[in-house]
Formats: sequence, structure tokens, C-alpha cells
Amino acid sequence: MEEIELELYLVRHGESMSNIGADGELSYELKSDSPLSPKGERQAELLGEYFSEYSLDYLMSSGLRRALQTAYQVGIHQPENGARKVEVHRIFTERNTECRSRSIEEIQQELPIMIPALGTKPEDGTVHQGGDDTDEMTFARAQEAVKYLRERFHNGEKVMVVAHAALITDMYLDMLGLDRIQKFDPSFYNTGITKIVFFREGTAPYADIYQVYHNAVPHLYAEMPEFRF
Repeated sequence: MEEIELELYLVRHGESMSNIGADGELSYELKSDSPLSPKGERQAELLGEYFSEYSLDYLMSSGLRRALQTAYQVGIHQPENGARKVEVHRIFTERNTECRSRSIEEIQQELPIMIPALGTKPEDGTVHQGGDDTDEMTFARAQEAVKYLRERFHNGEKVMVVAHAALITDMYLDMLGLDRIQKFDPSFYNTGITKIVFFREGTAPYADIYQVYHNAVPHLYAEMPEFRF
């Protein structure tokens, strides 16, 4: 009989100001920690509405603004018995980050449902400081992130992680047992959802790890038809 250990939803943040090359409109601090664009804000709202009737057990995010703002919309739309708090963990930070690491208290002034992730310490900060990250360093951090999730969740928990394209790509490759260097790019759209289910060893009929879907954006179809194709 199948026994699910973890039902994981990997989500890339909504479109950011830096994604559209609008960094020139931002302050010095926001250039290195880009917030969502107006379109990205709407993508995040639609994502939250999409999950409004599906209870997550845990909701986690990178400490960067664009991921926090996206996760916030999911949290405030969760049903009463869902994950209405967002755990912030520096391990999910994008690569080559040079921005200031804000404290949880500072983040809560803007987004009050944010809390520190289990196992983190205040001195760790909310953002991984890695302006000189190499591909190998980012992949190693992605492996550490997967290990953190697998060791913490193993009783069928439904967990969403909101992070960034490069980090999610490396997590995805690691979870599926693929090497960092591939001849294809799995690609992740803004607010694209990838669902991966981990089964207790030997209980699933074909493999212990299933990719249920990759980069799904049904929540965007009605308002952003360009994502249909």
C-alpha cells in the first residue's frame, strides 16, 4: 500500500521588477532585493486564490522580497485549517545574492504572517549572503535544502516552498536524481507550480519519487492567456 512521506509544491515567485528590467525605477536596496512587479503581484494573488480551498500543512519561503510577497498571498488565502503562516528560511535564497539580510521582525512589519523556519537562528539571517556563488555552491545548497525537507517532513505533510528559478532548478534536478549539468533546462515560469510526491521506500508501484506535474500555471490562464502555450 502506498505511503506518502511528503507532498511537495515547488513554486517560483511572481514576476519581479528585475525580471522586466525595471531596476532603474528602484531604490539602491530594492535593486538587489527586487519586489514584485504589478503583474507579479497579480500572479501571486491568483496563485493564492487557486490554493484557497486546498489546505497546505506548511508554507515556506526564501527571505527575498519577491518570494515573500508571493508566499504571503498564498498564506492569506489559505482556508482556516491551512498554513496561514509563512516560514522564512535562508536556505531557499537565490544564487549570487548581495542584498542586506533583514530580520524577521523587520519583515513582519510589512508581511505580518512571516515567522522563522524551524531550526533557524536569528544570527543566521533570512538571506544567504553569496555574491560569489558558483554553480557548484548553489547546487550544494539546493541539495542541503532537499535534505532539510526530507528529514523534517515524512508523515504525508503537504508543503509549499516559494523560491527562485536557479535554486528550484537545482532542487528539482537533485530530487529526480539528475546531475547538475544537463542538456536541457526544465524552466520555471513565474508562479509555476511543480508537484513532487515522496513515498516511503518500496511502497509505490514504480518509484519512490513521483513528479506529478511540472511548471503548471492553471491559475493564470483566464487573465494571462500567453501562459497557455
